[in-house]
Amino acid sequence: MDKNRAWNLLEEISFVRVAGTKEELKAANILKDTAVKAGVEAVIEDFEIEGAAISEATLEVLEPEYCSFPVIGIGRTAATKKDGLVAGFKYIEDGLDANLTDIKDCIVLTQGRVTPAQIKKLTEKGAVGYIMIGGDFYEEDSIKHELRPANAFGKDCPIPGLKIHIDDAEKLVKCHPTKVKMVLKTRKKKGTSHNVIATIEGTDLKDEIIAFSAHYDSVPYSKGSWDNGTGSITIMELMHYFNENRPRRTMKFIWCGSEEIGLVGSRKFCETHKDELGKYIFNINFDMTGVTLGYEHVCCSCSEDTLHAIEYLANLENYPVQAELGMYSSDSSSFANAGVPACTFARLNPRGGAQIHNHHDNMDHLDPDSFMITLNFVAKFADQIANAAVNPIPRRFADKVTKRMEEMKKFMADRNEGKPEKGKKKEKEEKK
Repeated sequence: MDKNRAWNLLEEISFVRVAGTKEELKAANILKDTAVKAGVEAVIEDFEIEGAAISEATLEVLEPEYCSFPVIGIGRTAATKKDGLVAGFKYIEDGLDANLTDIKDCIVLTQGRVTPAQIKKLTEKGAVGYIMIGGDFYEEDSIKHELRPANAFGKDCPIPGLKIHIDDAEKLVKCHPTKVKMVLKTRKKKGTSHNVIATIEGTDLKDEIIAFSAHYDSVPYSKGSWDNGTGSITIMELMHYFNENRPRRTMKFIWCGSEEIGLVGSRKFCETHKDELGKYIFNINFDMTGVTLGYEHVCCSCSEDTLHAIEYLANLENYPVQAELGMYSSDSSSFANAGVPACTFARLNPRGGAQIHNHHDNMDHLDPDSFMITLNFVAKFADQIANAAVNPIPRRFADKVTKRMEEMKKFMADRNEGKPEKGKKKEKEEKK
């Protein structure tokens, strides 16, 4: 494994690469070509994603005094009429019943997650639009204009939605508006995203498969060097390692697209390859490694035995890692929900450290030597699994993991208005 080679690749893919864009496809081709150049078979698998094209989003206070606020539109909500929607205004805080007693013909300002159940309540009470709060009071001004795009939960939200920065939301409430106007011009659109899959066939135990995964897409405004360029180069270096040290078991290296919009790429992979997932004995996922100031973390969506095996080897190798059972907000959850034991390794930041999901996510706070901390340990761990005489990973989940799966399944049922996703009726669900 070569940290300099990895860092060169990280520099090459450090550009904004949002799900379904030509830039995401450019990054997919870079990853595929890198694998092929190393002598490893690699393919790109396309899949369809759903989104929204928003051409205009505005918010104005008409009474008692005119002012306007910067906002972005929320995808998968209803468009306003061409000349906009004029209505009353009410701040409903967390949307408890006591806040919803007088919202008829109002555009409401709310905080926190807006679920289909909450939208149903709002519409039943007569609300005609909503504004969701995002961001942080103490962000620098440049970040305040980088609100992360959002889509409404469910398929068709019947009222238009906007997103406003918390700093502007406070100013909005303080001006005590009685009449506001919102404009949202939006339409549904479909796009194409991509998974990249490289395969190293095992020798005598090739029918058992270990899957390494990492997402390679980023959010708008962000080069995504840390999240998740570092995870992408981690599995690339593992690919180089196992290509030079051919394993007994087959290795899959999966760079997932569209993770940032809901683990879509990994879910699509599990759906497309569901007939072969019975051969997958373990998924090792990476989501952010290589930060200079940080700490090692692993979240295990598997059995307690596997968690303890990681902790045991970590002690032998003097690898300081915080290990826990659970469901991580990353692509390992898709594999676990499909019945494959999984885990996510990450090197996370201390409070006040490196940032993600904005323009600060670049290579400034990353370090190739710190990158090798995670890589070196996982290479030893994965090598033991790859070459063990008997599969050491039990195909079962700890009770804590199963409970979390069920909680996520319930959340996703609410998110999708109680309708299970097509083809996923009996599977557990995920995320962020």
